[in-house]
Amino acid sequence: MKRKTLLLLTISVFVAATVLAQTNGVSGGISAGGNYSYLKSSDAATGYNYDWKWKWGGVGGFYLNFPFSNSVSLQPSLLFSQMGSKFSYSYTDTLGSHSAKLTQKLGYISIPVPLKINAGSHFAFLVGPQFDFLVGAKIKDQNDNTTDNKDNFKKFDFALTGGIQLMANSPVSVTVRYMQGLSNLMETSNSAYGQTLAAGKLHNSGVQATLNFRLFGGKQKAVAVTTPEVPAVLDSDGDGIPDDQDKCPNTPGVAKYNGCPVPDTDGDGINDDNDKCPTVPGVAKYNGCPVPDTDGDGINDDNDKCPTVPGVERYQGCPIPDSDNDGINDEEDNCPHLAGTAANHGCPEIDASTQSKVDMMAKGVSWSTSTGYTLSSRSNKALDQVANMLVADSNLKVTISVHTSTTGDAAKTLSQNRADAVKSYLVSKGVKDSQVEATGFGGEQPIADTKTAAGRAKNQRTEIKLHY
Repeated sequence: MKRKTLLLLTISVFVAATVLAQTNGVSGGISAGGNYSYLKSSDAATGYNYDWKWKWGGVGGFYLNFPFSNSVSLQPSLLFSQMGSKFSYSYTDTLGSHSAKLTQKLGYISIPVPLKINAGSHFAFLVGPQFDFLVGAKIKDQNDNTTDNKDNFKKFDFALTGGIQLMANSPVSVTVRYMQGLSNLMETSNSAYGQTLAAGKLHNSGVQATLNFRLFGGKQKAVAVTTPEVPAVLDSDGDGIPDDQDKCPNTPGVAKYNGCPVPDTDGDGINDDNDKCPTVPGVAKYNGCPVPDTDGDGINDDNDKCPTVPGVERYQGCPIPDSDNDGINDEEDNCPHLAGTAANHGCPEIDASTQSKVDMMAKGVSWSTSTGYTLSSRSNKALDQVANMLVADSNLKVTISVHTSTTGDAAKTLSQNRADAVKSYLVSKGVKDSQVEATGFGGEQPIADTKTAAGRAKNQRTEIKLHY
């Protein structure tokens, strides 16, 4: 009678809580699912062998949730739960060996009262006691004959339960929990199937899974909190520094500079905190410093192809080249591809003895009397020697200067014709035209007295000068 009163009181509490739920932050709904249960036995009678197996059963009912805080709540349920177990047994007596396969069905009004602990917004743990009130019990044999054996079992079972809930705070959630009965279920030996009692002590055990649908509640009523009104802090530029502490109240800045922007002392667009040369305009590539000029030639390294050697702009920061490595740069070297001397403007110097020999060869140049500017055959030997020298050294050049003993246009024309004749001869011997320069000076450059025959003889001459 006491257990019936407790059951009715519990149901009444569920109904009352449902009515008051809308105003107290309580939520609730319905649950439906299944049990996978079996009976644990101990202290079986001597000679009896039992084999207990799992059995499926349905479960359904109502649940409520009483929040204590955002993470902890009490979630009792009122469920109709089908428990029990399949089992087989065997024993031997004076009549022989006996065995049977049976199914024990137990129906309970089950009231789990677990504490729900949220672990995030979609997962929760459940743990607490469970109160089970027996409402029916039937046993079915292997021939499908069913017998009511409710009187064999105690009407109340105390159990512990624990599990998890998925989508814990959603309108639809899933609960999976384990149940372990702590009470011995056996009540009496008066049973149509007395072998059930031979099993000794029996305890409920099982796993329950339910799908839960929230029908009301779910949002805890907000508690009005009165806070003292705090005067608004004025921050005109929104930089987080109040105007009364901001030296630049209308320009966003930083606390380090009392609310002003980080300065850019040199105005190069890179603020001083990131500028390694804060007082000299520079570029971001060099952390705010100017582009360096490592060799100090006035051409910055970004535009200098020889950044470590002083040079000039027309050679992109490199020194004026010295192609022949004679120490005289190409711009001052008359022979940029031949090593020479500074005294000879970068060209090789002609050995004095060689020039002396050529001077002797030049004295061997003579003219026929028929035209006055045709070379005589006696000139061939001397000019052949000069030609051989020029062919052997393509860089070597020669200047032919022809002079007469008289002045005037006719004399100058004659001397030019003679100079051209010498050049033509040398070219005919394989000398390049560019190697020979021929000039007739007439009587403009006398070297002796023009009034005497001896002097005029000296003035009439052919000069051959080697150079590079």
